[in-house]
Amino acid sequence: MASGTSKNPHKSFKRTYREDYVRDLEVPGMAFHVFNSFKLIFGNSKIFLPFILIMILVTFLLVGVADEFLNGQTIIFGSLVFLVIWLVTIFVLRQKMAGNKITLRDALYNAMTPLISNFVMLFVVAIQCIPIMLLVIAYSSAIETHFLDTPFYAFLFLTFAGLMVILSCYLLSSTIMALVAVSAPGMYPLEAFKNTNELMRGRRIKFILRIILLAIVVSIIWILIMYPINMWASSLPQFPLVKICGIIVAVFLAVYISVYFYSYYRWMLRYDNEKEENEKRRSRKKNS
Repeated sequence: MASGTSKNPHKSFKRTYREDYVRDLEVPGMAFHVFNSFKLIFGNSKIFLPFILIMILVTFLLVGVADEFLNGQTIIFGSLVFLVIWLVTIFVLRQKMAGNKITLRDALYNAMTPLISNFVMLFVVAIQCIPIMLLVIAYSSAIETHFLDTPFYAFLFLTFAGLMVILSCYLLSSTIMALVAVSAPGMYPLEAFKNTNELMRGRRIKFILRIILLAIVVSIIWILIMYPINMWASSLPQFPLVKICGIIVAVFLAVYISVYFYSYYRWMLRYDNEKEENEKRRSRKKNS
């Protein structure tokens, strides 16, 4: 739950003064964030390693390695697998950071409780991704009509694409954190969305930079692992080595992404809570 509600919250279409929307945030740096996420996974390998193996097996059973690797059914099953990974990973980290003993069985049975709440939040995510969906449709049409062949029109489309991506990232910044918050016991979607909106107020740019860094890290891992495998697999055309390895890497990256976002959420929450406690102590000293 976000703390430290502002006396002058930002309201759309009304002027917000700088002192009301610029908020300090002291959290670990971006490089530490990247490597600490790996450390959390490998430092809890007794839980995460068997969990990753189980999810790889589940993905093989649901998605398979057929030629139709990116059809609609695959996307649905892949999304469900990612949601399970997201919930279990966050549940494990929440219990570990609280100092509680946790087993993989406990996590698998108990982490699914907020499944419906997460579906509600994913519906919100889908709505906020409409600008990106429009961008994909516009890009397909532009390619078919050779719209981008003209430099001036290509520049206009690039500007439009940038605006759509920025808009979606801005909207999604709070919702991603709400997906983390709503996984807490007893947290409802609207409450989670309200709390994370306050938590992210004045900090969205910093979070978007973290998302960009995450995208770079995920891309580098994927390229470093999959490119040599893809080159080597060309000698084994009858064996779906690339798709098998792709599933393995994708499951690991799903765990990594979940750890990455939850770590940042906890740092933000801890900073706000500590700041609020310090303000209360100073107020008590002043009044005594």
